[in-house]
Amino acid sequence: MPTFNVNNILLYTSYTLTCLEDRAWSFAVALTMQELGGMRLVSIEQFAEGISCMLFSGSIGKYCDDVSRRKGIISIVPLNNVALMCACACFTVCLSLSEAANKTLYTGILVLGMLLCAMNRLGLNQEKNCIGRDWVMVLGTGGSLSKLNAILTSLDQLANVISPLIAGALVSLINLKTTVIVFGIGGAISVVLKAIILNMLLQKEPRLHVKEIKGKTLGSQDAVLVKPNAFLDAFRVLGVYWKQQIFAAALGMALLFMTVLGFDGLAIGYGQSVGLPDSLLGGFRSFGSLCGILGALSYAFFERMMGVRKTGIFGLAFQQVCLIIAVTSIVMPGSPMDLDGYFGSITPKKWWSDFKDSFSPVTTVAPANSTEGINWQDFTSNGESMISIFAFLIGIATARFGLWMADLAITQVMQEGVIESQRNTVFGVHNALCQTFSVLKDVMVIVLPEASTFAICMLISYGFVAVGFIAYLYYLVKYKNPLPEKSRTITDVLESRSATEILDSRL
Repeated sequence: MPTFNVNNILLYTSYTLTCLEDRAWSFAVALTMQELGGMRLVSIEQFAEGISCMLFSGSIGKYCDDVSRRKGIISIVPLNNVALMCACACFTVCLSLSEAANKTLYTGILVLGMLLCAMNRLGLNQEKNCIGRDWVMVLGTGGSLSKLNAILTSLDQLANVISPLIAGALVSLINLKTTVIVFGIGGAISVVLKAIILNMLLQKEPRLHVKEIKGKTLGSQDAVLVKPNAFLDAFRVLGVYWKQQIFAAALGMALLFMTVLGFDGLAIGYGQSVGLPDSLLGGFRSFGSLCGILGALSYAFFERMMGVRKTGIFGLAFQQVCLIIAVTSIVMPGSPMDLDGYFGSITPKKWWSDFKDSFSPVTTVAPANSTEGINWQDFTSNGESMISIFAFLIGIATARFGLWMADLAITQVMQEGVIESQRNTVFGVHNALCQTFSVLKDVMVIVLPEASTFAICMLISYGFVAVGFIAYLYYLVKYKNPLPEKSRTITDVLESRSATEILDSRL
């Protein structure tokens, strides 16, 4: 089985390191923002990350298309790890300052830390694109691409199960500030390990050194064609994305990012606000990740039985059904929805005051979830029914089975439908579009940050998910028989060049 040869194992190892770094750090950032400023600050930090990806993902993807794979990866990996280490330093300072500290200094360091987190997110996303979207196409010859994609997605979801447990254990055993310092040290170790593993893979796999760039087949020495304005050519990369045959399918996936119906910090905060114990919230989050792993592992089977396109329909339909359960939770017993109460008491002045307070220095740890636990006899917590929150969390957790199956299907449709010389550009712009919708979601929660108004966010989110499903169906109807790539693939190149010639070209 080609899926488990040495080169693929090196690919899995490097991708796993990236995913562990990604998932663990995002969880630690959420805890830090929650302690420093509550759920509103969590949304603001996510907003900063989304804006950076929205503006620069396409340009960075184009840069990686215009250079050799080696040059692209050695440019990206240090970007996200150095940014992570510097962000750790900023947050350590913020967690150390007292309430009497200079507010301007505190706010400046906090904002700088958020900007560094945004830079880290930009680098991590492109690193995942390079390894999990481009390199995997080189290694995924024959019929192994779906298996490789499924394994990489499963590794990502496994990291999503393990990382919060590790981060949570560190916070419990030591404290949040020391945990942040540990993550900074871990970032330094991670960049060294990834550099060693990726260099080994590049040495063992000569096909990674041959690439189609601007209609020419180039080796690693030749493929340095970046123009000075490559990072500013936003309209050009958008045009490349727009003209792709797979645009409607990709748009359908991007629309799924405009949702609060997922297991990020917002869903966890919503659960805390209605009285669910933290341990149970962690259990639901792990259950959701396990559903994602099951969906990813099942993908290869469904793809073989139904084909890629129909597997995408099945995954999205399954997600829709599960999310209906989550949305109907707003009218179930225990729902915190109180639109009249919120809009009857809020004023622009009060909203702005609360917003500014999110950036003020604090000295005490954010209060833990003050519940007496769940009374399982009448299924309540602090006298409130748990039916609504359980329906919400079960719905969004089980939906991940279909979500990740659909994600893999649409990803493979995009991989097979985009020519090699534009692959990083298209996936870079696609990530930017996904982040655009994620930013809209963060703005929505910043404007409506209370549990009493979360129902509005849920209804809007479901509308976007439904439109995403329709966009994918439109692609299937319009392109019943999609055209193959018109430019030569890496396999075509290898047929005309021996491995010795390829190795010689990079020496």
